Amino acid sequence: MPNEKSIRTVEELKELFESSELVVAAEYSGLNVVQMNGLRAAIKREKGGFRVAKNTLARIAAEKAGRPHLTAIIDGPIGFLTAQGDPAVAAKSLVSYAEENRLDVRVVGGVLGDDALNAERVEELARLPSRDELLGILFAQMNAPITGLATVLSGTIRGLATVLQRRAEQLGETQTAGIE
Repeated sequence: MPNEKSIRTVEELKELFESSELVVAAEYSGLNVVQMNGLRAAIKREKGGFRVAKNTLARIAAEKAGRPHLTAIIDGPIGFLTAQGDPAVAAKSLVSYAEENRLDVRVVGGVLGDDALNAERVEELARLPSRDELLGILFAQMNAPITGLATVLSGTIRGLATVLQRRAEQLGETQTAGIE
């Protein structure tokens, strides 16, 4: 018979799995409290979360949330990265923090939308530029032809202004030479 705490945990996990665009399962064995808190803080800065739960409760929550792909990868000490914002940024925060701090965290797999991801695809996602970086690149590419046109036109106008200035100077010299 499930107790009240287990029922509440399953409901919280279900809501978390449903509301997250990205859910990544990662083994975290060997992390101490300080390392785990550092990992959670790094993920939280990027609008993500890292939740640890009992495997049985996580499997039930994944089924209830309509994420059956998760149940297959829940085995051993598993924590769940969830992303409320940009999925690439959240995945990057987990992977890069674990690498930088040499933590024993191994991505097992995950779910992005309705698609199952293996560990390699999660790491590929972590290497992608963020949404903001991609938009910046796109806008720069869109702006490049306009900037080039403005540069070409300003060069022509600048050249014309220079020619007119030189001619005015010549005429000014001729008039001053005639006065002397």
